Amino acid sequence: MSYVDPRAGSMAAQIAGESAEMDRVAVRGVRAVRSVAAAHRLTGNYIDKVFATEAPSVLPSKVGPIKDRLIVADDEAAVSIEHGHMVRFKNARRVRFVPGQHIMGKALQVMS
Repeated sequence: MSYVDPRAGSMAAQIAGESAEMDRVAVRGVRAVRSVAAAHRLTGNYIDKVFATEAPSVLPSKVGPIKDRLIVADDEAAVSIEHGHMVRFKNARRVRFVPGQHIMGKALQVMS
């Protein structure tokens, strides 16, 4: 019979979080998001506000803090750009749905 320490998953995540490889993957992710966004850019504001950052893991850890990487689009219209939005015509009740570009999802597919 073998024994596996119940903290093994948390320890592995903590080791990975300190790895330089995680930083390299985050940089690749930012490049992928920017390249997908470049096909849809009008002003370049969205592309300029895409960056990678470190954040504490949201999952509870049994061994201490775990460092995650996030790719962030800090543009004020990022949600509308990603998922779409409604546009109301001036002085009318008519609205039109503008579909989202799904930039983050497409960038994830590019990376895999």
